[in-house]
Order: sequence, then C-alpha cells, then structure tokens
Amino acid sequence: MIDIDDIEAVHFERVQFGIKNFDMAIIFKDFTNFKRINSIPIEHIENIKDYLDEIGIIYSEGVVPMNWTNVLQQIREGFEDFLDEGAWKFL
Repeated sequence: MIDIDDIEAVHFERVQFGIKNFDMAIIFKDFTNFKRINSIPIEHIENIKDYLDEIGIIYSEGVVPMNWTNVLQQIREGFEDFLDEGAWKFL
C-alpha cells in the first residue's frame, strides 16, 4: 500500500501515440525510493491524471523509461541545483 502523503511526483513512461500500455513511476518524498507499475492499459491514463490533479500531486510523461535509482541519486547529491534548475522541469 502506498500512502499518498509520501508521494513527491509521478512520471508516466513509454507514453506515445499508438501504444497499448504505459508504465508509471511513483517517486517518494524521501528521494531514495520509487515504485514502478508496469503495463497499465493506456485507456486509464487520463483518469489517473485527473486523480493526481485532484489530490495535488504533480506528474509528467515521457517516451522512455528512466533509471530512477540514478536520477534520485543525482537529485540527492545536488538537491539545491535540482531546485534552482526548476525541480521536475527536466522531465
């Protein structure tokens, strides 16, 4: 079970025209942990986005899966730079 209060952001991966499924990475506020949910049917993406908007969690999307272990390590090692550069805008 995931506590909504622990979620920092959500990133949808493998999102592109004509796909049947996408993946969702849930990034936690501790910037050390994440949870990936694979192969979600694309017809659910708008409902998930609407829900995230309702509860105030930011999200982004891209066509390639991210190496979240490395990304989160870089964020932790340069947290001030991460914030100065617009935080999640790099996605």
